[in-house]
Amino acid sequence: MGIAFKTKTNPVPTFSGTGKRSVGFHTPTTPVDKILTLLSRYREASIALVAILLVIYFQIGSDSQFLTSQFMSVVLRDTGRLGLIAIAEVMLMITGEIDLSVSSVYSFAPYSMVLMANSLGVPLPLAAIISLSMGIAVGILNGVVTVRFRVPSLITTVGTLFLFQGIVVWINDSQPIVAPIQEPFNAIFGQNLFRPSDSLLSWHAVTAFTPFLWTLAAVLIIALVLNRTTFGLHTVATGSNIVGAREIGVRTDRIKIYNFMLAGGLAAFAGIINTVQFSSADPQAGSPFLTLQAIAAAVIGGTSLLGGSGTVIGALIGAFVVATLNNGLVMVGAQATVSDIYLGAAILAAMILNVQVNRLRARRRI
Repeated sequence: MGIAFKTKTNPVPTFSGTGKRSVGFHTPTTPVDKILTLLSRYREASIALVAILLVIYFQIGSDSQFLTSQFMSVVLRDTGRLGLIAIAEVMLMITGEIDLSVSSVYSFAPYSMVLMANSLGVPLPLAAIISLSMGIAVGILNGVVTVRFRVPSLITTVGTLFLFQGIVVWINDSQPIVAPIQEPFNAIFGQNLFRPSDSLLSWHAVTAFTPFLWTLAAVLIIALVLNRTTFGLHTVATGSNIVGAREIGVRTDRIKIYNFMLAGGLAAFAGIINTVQFSSADPQAGSPFLTLQAIAAAVIGGTSLLGGSGTVIGALIGAFVVATLNNGLVMVGAQATVSDIYLGAAILAAMILNVQVNRLRARRRI
């Protein structure tokens, strides 16, 4: 004889057209129910709604200039820069850790790349690979100190933030250096060749959106890894219940170190793209404010600070929201001195919306 178990939530009884009583979740009928159903199925939906509303607002406020190709290339450039760092933070935050040193890697790796190319004659592609390896090495350092010596990742990465930021400032007396141009490397990894006379379907037009396209590719790959691979499953398990994960054989320490390595590599890659785009390596390019904005993008995109859940697609949308606010406020005439006020208020509003949607959909069980 079989044994039946009761579920924690009581299903909502409904009635079929024949008058027979059936059991199940109610089918949404009103527009509100349909919207809530959409928001309940996709964590990214609420922040996507915020992004759409912001675009509409800035498009109207800028006399239809916001969605022009020239301005959107700037917004998407910043989205790509923030997005790469945000998705790196997502993977770590899912495991219950965080990395505040990504902004220093963002400066340190490309600065080293340009120095190798200019002073040692190293070909730019090879210098970029070495610089990426440096970023991954910083991730290994962060991971080992955190998991082996049991130092909280917040403290570990604050230490490496100051360490590598200090190194890059000390190397050349805090002076920016001009990056070399070696095609096709520059065109592929950030150089903008687009001019008003070029066709929107040309290769030059594609280069205007190169940073965003690289970030989009990274998001799709990491989303696939997170949702379809054993590594992604173990990453979520580590953040959800680290003791339980260890009991079933997950090497949680190794998983955390791998994600620190991923964060360092993505931060270095973002810095390389930024340096190639502006043809200059600036030791001050990666300010701690960049890290905070990336973390904000990850959180408002639906990633939990407590670990165990996160979405890289939501982080990309969150990065778009932050980039839209940064650039759109300037376009509609907001003073630079008050732009942070609007940005902070918008981040709080987006977070409140996420929390309220979660509560509402739990209460309605849709």
